[in-house]
Amino acid sequence: MWSRISNIWSKEITDNLRDKKALRQAILVPLIVGIFYAVFNPWISSIISDKARSPLVIPAQGIENAGQSFLDALKGQQITLEPFSGDLRGAVARGEKAAGLIIPAGFGGNIAAERLATLTLLTNRTSGGVFGGGFSADRLNLAISSYSETVVRGRVEARNISPGLLSPVTVDSRDLASPGQLAGLFAAFTLPLLFASIIGQGGLFVAIDTTAGEKERGTLESLLVTPATDVEVLTGKLAAVFTISCIPVVLTFTGFWAASNFLPESMTGGRLPLNVPVGAVLMSIPLVLFVDVVLMIVSIRTKAFKEAQSAAMPVGLFTLVPAMIAAFVAPTNVFMYLIPVYGPSALVSGIATGTQLPAISYFFAVLGSLIAGAISYAVALRFFNRERLLYSA
Repeated sequence: MWSRISNIWSKEITDNLRDKKALRQAILVPLIVGIFYAVFNPWISSIISDKARSPLVIPAQGIENAGQSFLDALKGQQITLEPFSGDLRGAVARGEKAAGLIIPAGFGGNIAAERLATLTLLTNRTSGGVFGGGFSADRLNLAISSYSETVVRGRVEARNISPGLLSPVTVDSRDLASPGQLAGLFAAFTLPLLFASIIGQGGLFVAIDTTAGEKERGTLESLLVTPATDVEVLTGKLAAVFTISCIPVVLTFTGFWAASNFLPESMTGGRLPLNVPVGAVLMSIPLVLFVDVVLMIVSIRTKAFKEAQSAAMPVGLFTLVPAMIAAFVAPTNVFMYLIPVYGPSALVSGIATGTQLPAISYFFAVLGSLIAGAISYAVALRFFNRERLLYSA
């Protein structure tokens, strides 16, 4: 039995390795995908961070009404008011300007007379398109808050009242995250998505080629006339698909880890620990087996390679959705790790952030994938027993 399974496995491996184009894709594409995922997120984050720290220029009207102390408060947040003549409201509404500030006459007088002073901030979040950045009022609000505190402090001191009466509580905030945890923070969101996409696509073409592809080429019938049983044929083919599927998984997470540690720490916050890609690979292996069986079930029911490709597309969505949920919603109890795809994805996310997870969560994540794989294998075996599906033209 094992000899026949080994022969079928060897045949399928040899057939796929002869396809040089497919082999290059199996090696290069996972590396490129892993590197892209590792670099893209920190790169975007660094752009957003740099933009948040860069000097901010806001078109304004009535700057002469502001007063020097207010302008100094803005300057402290690297905000400069740029005089604007004309219809500022119209310019913002048309998206020509992302924001505009109107300082009414009497603003400084109201402050001096301890009356309420109002500023008008005009914004248009669509300015600049999706990646234009629009306008964030956070820094302006911070500058105004700082200015307001200065004004209030001056008022209470003028009345011989301690400013501490207005702020009875202060917060001493300390970030205790290690460099490894900071590096894993961006990976905690990216890895589950990468995890799901590579598992859903890694063995796709091999699974199709060993089932629908052989039916289309007419070579499946010659295999079935050998002494090998249906169980041996399915097991041998599945072993070949699984073997080749593991290659892009290892390469993808290796590329992700290498690229993450190649980036400057100013972008990632630190070095990504080696246990992150190792944990991702170990969690992937039983899940790869389950997904490969599902791909073979879908493929064996089709008549041609292209038809199988279309039929297998929902499998990618099937793996991606639970992974996206895992990136945002952590399991509330250890039994949730039994859920295929979701459990291993959530575990990988937890490993990336350095979360101390119960040992049983690792066991449940693997067990859930193995149970799902065993059930899927039993279903696949039923299709291999149906000659009308195997011999359909």
